[in-house]
Amino acid sequence: MSPIITRDPVLITGGAGFIGANLVNKLLDLGYKNINLLIRNSTDLKRLKNVLPKIRLHEVDLLDKDELKTIVEKINPSIIIHLATYSAYRDHTAALEMIEVNIKGTMNLLISSKDINYKIFINTGSSSEYGIKENPMKEDDILEPISFYAATKASATLLCQVFSKEHQKPIVTLRPFSVFGPHEEEKRFIPIIIKAAIQRHPIKLTSGTQRRDFVYIKDVVDIYIKTISKGKELSGQILNMGTGLEFTNDEVVEKLFKVTGKKVKIEKGVFPKRLWDTSHWVADISKTKKYLDWEPKYSLEEGLKETYQWFKKYL
Repeated sequence: MSPIITRDPVLITGGAGFIGANLVNKLLDLGYKNINLLIRNSTDLKRLKNVLPKIRLHEVDLLDKDELKTIVEKINPSIIIHLATYSAYRDHTAALEMIEVNIKGTMNLLISSKDINYKIFINTGSSSEYGIKENPMKEDDILEPISFYAATKASATLLCQVFSKEHQKPIVTLRPFSVFGPHEEEKRFIPIIIKAAIQRHPIKLTSGTQRRDFVYIKDVVDIYIKTISKGKELSGQILNMGTGLEFTNDEVVEKLFKVTGKKVKIEKGVFPKRLWDTSHWVADISKTKKYLDWEPKYSLEEGLKETYQWFKKYL
């Protein structure tokens, strides 16, 4: 396999999102010169406003097969990173939209790039594909999704595996667990509690003891970067992106208080328990360690401290 070089054309879907924006910034820091983002006309570019002159934007809908193929072939990417997704856990009426974007959109991207001799196609899955498990989740576990979103992400992962085998393409799926850090959507758990701490508002929690594997964004981006260089080595593989550790919401809040020196009132039981809130949700990362020679560098405390400082500056 030829080495990855920073002038290799990179194509990213969902590059304006939380993970995408952090990844784009890291690629620029590493010297990548030819970064191409596929965006929709409704895409919010606020996370990328400081780097827009350094990247190329291509407006196209993943559901527009003809235009998508034209643009992908024009870019002729060596590296494809698929992050675009549609999620609406609470809204079952959005199931059709999730099928369109997460399944059909992924398939269209696979087909549009089939004749391109790319070095790596990275599909982004989700830990929700596993469903509820009693033990750390392994990549070869039976998939038992319990939401329409999870079902569509599992479908996209399986499509990528089949496409990789049928067309001998270097396609790998990365499954993130609970990623947090700068640029995360403000309506998610960790930004909510950080915002409450900054503004001295009460922190509202569920009454349960559900646990999650919280992984810092810099560790997640590091996995993407390491995966880029592996190409055919990882063809058809799935790798978890987590830490192997799980924490309750209460424990996360206490660690936030510890690293910031701030403490606000906690109101338990304000939010009802959701179907996917369980007492165990943690990654088995032994396969990721083995294939990528990777270890998480950031503890939950270190990640919370950096995230707090970022939100304090930009909130």
